[in-house]
Amino acid sequence: MRADIKYLAIGLLIGIIVASLAMLGLVLAAPGTSPVAIYLPNPTDLPTRISATPTSTVVAATTLLPSPTTTSTPAPTPALTLTSGLADADSMINNGELVLTGPLTREQQIKLYEASLQFIARTTKASKQLGEKINGVGYGSPTLICGPLSLAILQAANLIEYKDVAPHDFWLLNPYISKDRALINKVFPEDNYESVRFKTPLNKFDWSTYPLEPGDFIYIDHGTGGNFDHMLVVNRVDKDRRAYAVTNYGTDDGYIINEALLYDPNNPKIGLFHMWTEEQFAQMGSTGFGGFEVWRLRSP
Repeated sequence: MRADIKYLAIGLLIGIIVASLAMLGLVLAAPGTSPVAIYLPNPTDLPTRISATPTSTVVAATTLLPSPTTTSTPAPTPALTLTSGLADADSMINNGELVLTGPLTREQQIKLYEASLQFIARTTKASKQLGEKINGVGYGSPTLICGPLSLAILQAANLIEYKDVAPHDFWLLNPYISKDRALINKVFPEDNYESVRFKTPLNKFDWSTYPLEPGDFIYIDHGTGGNFDHMLVVNRVDKDRRAYAVTNYGTDDGYIINEALLYDPNNPKIGLFHMWTEEQFAQMGSTGFGGFEVWRLRSP
């Protein structure tokens, strides 16, 4: 009798288990239902880090060094020649640091160089203050001041005849949209200026084929791999055909406005153009992979 009850209980238990499994199968097979799954996000679903959009650049007699790091491997040093003890124009001409070249007259080149020095601010705080003097309160960020700064330098040197334009009009200017192109055509009219666009990236351009000249206004296209467009004005060229500009650029301590070497035709590994196209310096900003356009005063 006890054995019968035991076998009966076991049979009932097996029946219950089989019935439960059958019911579960019906639920899973029913329309409109699906098994529970764990969601694993794709890499594209994860938040991405967005870099700030920089815009601008400067010079001193040393190399710009990054801040010390806590890692055992030293951070790369941008080969960016600065020129701090800037002298007066006559002295610069005598020692070959300012060569009279290009379409500007001697007087215009000296005026341009001297005017550009008024816009040097070697700290981020001072650069922001200068930016607001140029572009208005709230619009002086040294990361975005390149356009207004460039126009302000040209105006201070009396190189812009078109009077109905203010530095703020060059704020975030893009010559490849119609309204901005119309403004540039007024500031640099075709009768007086030539414009030449190069699609070659800055780091692949042969500067001996088209050397920059004092007074050149340049728009640099960030291109694939870059994260900001940039505008600047060449303020001088030296005896070795190296070009310089007072512009805004990134450092480990933030963006500043200073005079800096743009390129050396005999050494492609130094200057801002090199720094802006080298991956190891990308944290300072990258641009120039889409080429550049130059507006240059026509020779008399």
